[in-house]
Amino acid sequence: MRLVDQQDPGRLSDSELMRYFVGQVQQMGRLELIDRLVHPAFRNHTVEPGQQADRAGIGETVAAMHQAFSDLRIEILHCVGDGDLVATHKMFRGRHTGTWFGLPPSGNPIEFRVMDLVRFRDGQWIEHWAVADGVTLLRQTGALG
Repeated sequence: MRLVDQQDPGRLSDSELMRYFVGQVQQMGRLELIDRLVHPAFRNHTVEPGQQADRAGIGETVAAMHQAFSDLRIEILHCVGDGDLVATHKMFRGRHTGTWFGLPPSGNPIEFRVMDLVRFRDGQWIEHWAVADGVTLLRQTGALG
């Protein structure tokens, strides 16, 4: 991937924009980039109970992850684009040092996989679907025996 001009991510392919989003927004917590990278009509088709399905929900989820998991690192294992769709297979790693969906901090290291499918429109996220390995995360945080 070529170096990203942080002032103008508009010249990137959808796959490069996905990598940029993962690195800058999800991993670094740069919530100020969401309005530029996510379409106002965005819909998340796989929200959890209590999560918003719109653009604001992305910021809330990313902020909650950064509050719950210190040293958050996200490795993109696979990133594949086809037309206006981009799929990623990612590994999230960190330490559970804050509350996560009501679950108190365990101090345990966490490592879980997520697969995302995002539809792009005019260089912005417009739709999202995800499958996350929540059972592994619950075990690692101590919620499951």
